[in-house]
Amino acid sequence: MSRAKKAPGHGKIVVISDTHFGDETQLLDDRRTVDRLMEALADRGPVSELVLLGDILDLWVETLMPALRKARYFIESLSRLTNVASAIYVPGNHDHQMFMDAFRLEQDVRIMQGDLSTARFMPARSYGETLLNGLAAHRSRLHISMTYPYLVRPLDGGEVVLAHGHHLDFYAKTHGWARTFWLGRHIIGKRGHKLVTLHDIEMANIPFCGAMSAAPWVPELVDEGLRYYRVISFFGRLFSSDKLRESPLRDSLIRENYAEIEQLLPQFGTPEPLCFVYGHTHRPGVGRLPGRKTVIVNCGSWVRQKEEAMPTRTWVEIDGDIKLFELGREGPVMLTREDLLA
Repeated sequence: MSRAKKAPGHGKIVVISDTHFGDETQLLDDRRTVDRLMEALADRGPVSELVLLGDILDLWVETLMPALRKARYFIESLSRLTNVASAIYVPGNHDHQMFMDAFRLEQDVRIMQGDLSTARFMPARSYGETLLNGLAAHRSRLHISMTYPYLVRPLDGGEVVLAHGHHLDFYAKTHGWARTFWLGRHIIGKRGHKLVTLHDIEMANIPFCGAMSAAPWVPELVDEGLRYYRVISFFGRLFSSDKLRESPLRDSLIRENYAEIEQLLPQFGTPEPLCFVYGHTHRPGVGRLPGRKTVIVNCGSWVRQKEEAMPTRTWVEIDGDIKLFELGREGPVMLTREDLLA
């Protein structure tokens, strides 16, 4: 098996997703676990870019300030890493509010400057500042920027696409009644044309994410939402096939996302990248699109899993090839490795 070369002009990328600070199931509320993760990352050698790939905060179950307080030690520790050259945050569906707050601030500035033109969300918007920088250690040299909804990075004459993955739900066919995009897909479908853009998908997403991020201000709404989620998760498992062993909302197997990924990738302007990295489903794994060269990688999560055999405390490393790590008792354990040029 041939070994891939390092990315020209871009070194090692480390990707962490779905820490869900604010959710009671998150695992990084233990400072010892954070310290062990930082020790593992510090030993990985020079890191060109560290990507926080969405759902870092869970603003569907907690309001902003408490969620930031719970994330403080993690971000502060991350900012002390001396081997990481840069960091970037790509919000997901549970922390979509972080992007919307930045976008609204951008709009406010434009208005104050007399610019009343309407800014589009797509193809991607970037901000040099994010509220996460307020949690960094004093005089930290590591600065966290923000881009939404996806990143593209060069690798071996090809490209790596990174996105949280919630836009995949728009294309989901199974258990469509339980997907967050079903209403938006229905409304867009009534337009009478089949051409759907990433902007359309995001417009279908905003009302749902906005409503969910407002719910924590009324704790009873969150309690009811979690109760509803448990019910549909139960019936999802009850009526699923052997292939779908867990909830269709957040635990789908990586291979079950292939058809959705094939439809979403062209929306990023990169229909056949060397690699697509996402999170969202909380099921870590590495695969390859059938009949395609594209390697698919899911980062996994840092929340407790119902299925004991499912790895958690995972992250992805891209350095010519793909490595999926888990934080074990004795340090990092490589779960799998994939050659991008195989």
